[in-house]
Amino acid sequence: MNTAAFQTEVSAIPGIPEASSIRLSGRVTLDGAPDLRDTILAEVSSTPASRLVLELSHIEQIDTAGAAVLVEALKLAQKRGVRVLFCSPSDSVTQIFRLAGFEEVLNYCCSCPEETRQRLLQ
Repeated sequence: MNTAAFQTEVSAIPGIPEASSIRLSGRVTLDGAPDLRDTILAEVSSTPASRLVLELSHIEQIDTAGAAVLVEALKLAQKRGVRVLFCSPSDSVTQIFRLAGFEEVLNYCCSCPEETRQRLLQ
C-alpha cells in the first residue's frame, strides 16, 4: 500500500514456513495512523501465518499514534496465536516505545534480520 506518509510491503519469509513479513517505511504519524492500522490489522486478521515480522528499520519518523498501532497489532496477533517480532527498529522507534510507556514491546524486538530468523526458528 502506498500513501503520502508510509509504505508497506508484505512478503513470505524464505525458508521459514508459515511466516510472513510486513516492511514499513516512511513516516508513521498521527495523520497516517488510521490507514496504517487498517493495513496492518487486515494483514494480521487474514494471514494464515503463525509467525509475523514487522520490519521497522526503514521508518524515518514515528510518533505515539504510530507506536500505538504497532502495539495494537502485536496484541491482536497474540490473541490469534500469531507470534510477532519487530525487526531492526530504528533508534527513533525504540525511543518512542519508551516514551509512550510501551517498554514491554522491546522484548519483541530483534536487532537484525539474523537474530529475527533465529528467534523465529525457536
